[in-house]
Amino acid sequence: GVLWLSIVAELLYIVLLLIGNILMSVEIFYYSSVIDGLKINAFSAVVTVLAGLLGMVAHMMYTTVFQMTVNLGPEDWRPHTWDYGWSYGLAWTSFACCMAAAVTTINKYTKTILEFKHRRKKLERSFKIQYSFPD
Repeated sequence: GVLWLSIVAELLYIVLLLIGNILMSVEIFYYSSVIDGLKINAFSAVVTVLAGLLGMVAHMMYTTVFQMTVNLGPEDWRPHTWDYGWSYGLAWTSFACCMAAAVTTINKYTKTILEFKHRRKKLERSFKIQYSFPD
């Protein structure tokens, strides 16, 4: 049961990564305004975070199932030496890349929104100073 759950989680991980890539492509090639582009970019960052977390959990579940099978299975299944291998390193690298991309995107979104708010306040102050009427 856990093996199939980990396989389904890995497939969902791949689907979420594809959705994140599609959203990033849409943001690059088409959006009507800067705010729309930022919203698409932020949503793709959230999807990428979910993909990274789901991929790491799925890989850990698969590793645990493999270890239990090796430890509890028949003697001829048990390897004499065992290490995590390249897929374990790939999972951690993928997780790190997903998190780095998502954090960078969310930071860019937050920075841009704060810059817009600051410019708006600055513009409102300049209009207030220009058009201040005496009593």
